Amino acid sequence: MRNRQAESTDPAFLNEKTARKQAERQLLLHALAGGLEAAPIAWAPGSATVIAPVLLASPRLQLRPWTDADRAPFAAMTADTEVMRHFPAPLSRAQSDAWIDRMSRKIEERGWGFWALDYLAEGAAPQFAGFTGLHIPDPEFPCGPCVEVGWRLAQRFWGLGLATEAARLSLRAGFESLGLQEIVAMTTLRNTRSRAVMQRLGMQESPADEFDHWAYPEGNPERRCCIYRLPRARWSADPQPHRS
Repeated sequence: MRNRQAESTDPAFLNEKTARKQAERQLLLHALAGGLEAAPIAWAPGSATVIAPVLLASPRLQLRPWTDADRAPFAAMTADTEVMRHFPAPLSRAQSDAWIDRMSRKIEERGWGFWALDYLAEGAAPQFAGFTGLHIPDPEFPCGPCVEVGWRLAQRFWGLGLATEAARLSLRAGFESLGLQEIVAMTTLRNTRSRAVMQRLGMQESPADEFDHWAYPEGNPERRCCIYRLPRARWSADPQPHRS
C-alpha cells in the first residue's frame, strides 16, 4: 500500500493521479457497460446522465441534490459518535461541509452520486434524514474499478427500514438508468447493521475481497472490511419490489 499522506503533498503525484483517474474512468465504463443497450455513463461536466426523478422517490423517501439547508443537520449527524461508530472519526463542521461540496460536484458532473435523503412523513414537511446513493470508490479497493451503493442516516431515522428502501432506489437508478452490470457495498466486518441492509438488498458477501482499510491504524478493530456484490442478473431476478 502506498504512503497516502506523502502522495497528497507531492504535485507530481497529483498530476499522475489525475491521468490515472481518467484512465480508470474509461476502464470502469468498459467494465460496467457489458454491451447493454443502455444510456452511457457520462463523466464530463455538462454531459451528465439524466436519471428520471421517479426512480429516486417512493411514498416515504426522496433522493435529491444537496442544498445549503442540509449543512447543519448533516454536520450534526456526522459529529454523532454513534452514527460514526464504524468510521475512522466523527467529522468537524468544516469537514462535513467539504464532504457536501465534493458530493455536490460529483452529482453535477455525472448526474448521480451520494444524494441527500428526505423522509416524507405523512402530513409533515420533508425531513433531512441523511444520504444514500451511488459512488465510485478509490480504485485501490479490491473491487475497483466499481460503483458502490452507500448510505448514512441520522439516529432518529434508524429502525424504520429507510436505509434499505433508499438503497433500493439507488440500485434501481444504477441498473435501469446507468446500465451497470454490478453494484457493490463496503463496510467494516463489525458493522452488523449495514451488513444486514446489504443482505436484505440481495447482495452477497465476497470473502475473497476482504481487506484492511488504510484509513484505520494498525490494530484498530474496525480496520478489517468486507465487500458485498450484486450483479445485475441477480437484481433483475429478485422478487423484492425494487421497481415500486
